[in-house]
Amino acid sequence: MKTMTPKELKNIRDAFDSILRADYITLDQINELENLEDYYVDFFGIMQSLLQKQDNFIAGRRGTGKTTNLLRAYYECLKTISPKLKAKKSVFDQEKVLPIYIDLSTCNDLFDSEDNLQLIEVHFIRQIIESLKKQLELMFDDNFLVVFKKENPALEDLEFIEKVLVEGISLRNQTTTTISTKMTQNEQTEINQKLSLINAELGGKISTGASIETANTYNQLRGINVQDFLNKVNIIKRKAKIDNIYIFIDEYSDLSTNSQLKFSNLLKTFLGSRIGMFFKVGVITDRYDFGDKIIIGRDIFPVPLNFNDYVDRYGGAMAAIKKMQEFVEILITKRISIFGNGLKTQDVFKASIEQIFSRITKEAIGVPRTIGIILQQAFIQAQTNSSDNKIGLSEINYGISSARKTYQRQFEGSIKRKLIPGFYMDMWNAIITKAVSEKNKHPDRPASHILIDPIRKDYLNILCENFHLHFLSENIASKYGGTYNLYSIDFDICNEFNIKYADEKDEYTAVRFVYDNVVKEFDPYFSRGKSKSYRCPNCGKIYEESEVVKSKVKRCFEDDEILEEIIHMEAPITEGNYAEVEIKILGQISSLSLDEAMNAREIADAVGCTYQKVSLWGSRVLAKKGLINIDQRKKNYYYSID
Repeated sequence: MKTMTPKELKNIRDAFDSILRADYITLDQINELENLEDYYVDFFGIMQSLLQKQDNFIAGRRGTGKTTNLLRAYYECLKTISPKLKAKKSVFDQEKVLPIYIDLSTCNDLFDSEDNLQLIEVHFIRQIIESLKKQLELMFDDNFLVVFKKENPALEDLEFIEKVLVEGISLRNQTTTTISTKMTQNEQTEINQKLSLINAELGGKISTGASIETANTYNQLRGINVQDFLNKVNIIKRKAKIDNIYIFIDEYSDLSTNSQLKFSNLLKTFLGSRIGMFFKVGVITDRYDFGDKIIIGRDIFPVPLNFNDYVDRYGGAMAAIKKMQEFVEILITKRISIFGNGLKTQDVFKASIEQIFSRITKEAIGVPRTIGIILQQAFIQAQTNSSDNKIGLSEINYGISSARKTYQRQFEGSIKRKLIPGFYMDMWNAIITKAVSEKNKHPDRPASHILIDPIRKDYLNILCENFHLHFLSENIASKYGGTYNLYSIDFDICNEFNIKYADEKDEYTAVRFVYDNVVKEFDPYFSRGKSKSYRCPNCGKIYEESEVVKSKVKRCFEDDEILEEIIHMEAPITEGNYAEVEIKILGQISSLSLDEAMNAREIADAVGCTYQKVSLWGSRVLAKKGLINIDQRKKNYYYSID
């Protein structure tokens, strides 16, 4: 068997790191974008959807590849306008598409003011103008750019708008016009008198005159709206012979809920502008709100990344799992081949390749970042414990366990800091207790999957967000009757509790997999409004008071059981209005002792964000508030205050 050289070992580390950090790319570094094109795998046709001439939002759990796909689409547009890339073939053929990339995670300082809408407008327009000018510089050489600016007054208008924005005047009220007024006033009086000895007559001429001239100068603010701005962009676009403009907006979910709603009002004014400007927005599943003005399916169209979005395409959950395994194999094989300069998978793995890919697939469930963590940790373990530095099943199991514990720490730290209500831990413990109970009844049968009534889907969002559960499919028919949402318990957690993992449909449709009796105990935390609610003790269906108010004896419409009144409880109050990524960062740090302290890069890898976000959020906010400790003997290592 071939043993890898030190250089090959480094190459394989880089290959696995590229899966984990595929979105850590600097836009100015064209070679990084070229490398991304080489090792990018578009197994599910995401690029085709993203590059359509329509407004889209790409949605998935953290780590599913939203930023990677946006960057890849950005580069495809860049190839149409950059002279450095003119030899590159693009899917747009002869069209020129100007790409503009805006990372909203860099806007957090702007949201500290009470007037968030003004600040969002300012930052958003400035980002567009700055990127537009930068791309024009990329398209034209210096001599031609000077001529282009002279012939294109609209570009000067944009530069003026940017200057005004820098001075702090909002988009709605940003053009200053100097107005001068001049007033002239003349006054003249004449008196004629004549004096004669014969005739008493007085004659004379007295003339008085006055001339008054006044001049006033004052400034008047004239409003410029978004349409005025778009008109200027459209003029520049035509002058530069650009066919379309694609604006990629990443990390929308890093905004707070209030900021999202305000930003969506601004975004609505851009959507459907009819000037060939299309928006591509990256959002976290269950962590975005476009408000009531943007209608999904009319104003903006989804590009889904989550596993459950592909189940119907491939004919069921188990068939989709097998298809996902093909993706995992292609992804890993391609990275090893490109980074390893000809190395093959058998040079890196020493166990059954199919079994290794099967385990990785069941743990990751379509999340590339999880795949990266598994392989990175497995390879470190192989170099520590294996003489040939190759990855076997024991190393893969270690990598899988490392990935799961990373997510577990974030969840537990978030509970500890009251960023997530504590009842989610109670709910999770109740689900695991039920699964272990079912396993104990039938040790030879799988107990890894659960079925939940769709009306309780929101209950499990936080558990899915933290990768304890994976949402697999909707409308799964149970042998008991009725249709349910299907979830799987994390693969490594199943291994920890010796729970057999289901591989066939018949293994998870039995009545024992229906967990409504477990999660319905938490109904009071999710019941909204002050009106009473009622629950059927038999089928678990919940009725609002308005549905049964006319009945003296309130009964279930399905099975005629007498309904029970739900005693409403208030959800425990959480501390801080944090975005999802901020909860994960603080949760991760809060789970670390001094001996386990991590730097910004390590936390970013665990959470799935940039190290700049960790550094800024940790140092400027969390440390100042006394929520974390920083060990400055080393280069800013973060750990819990406890």
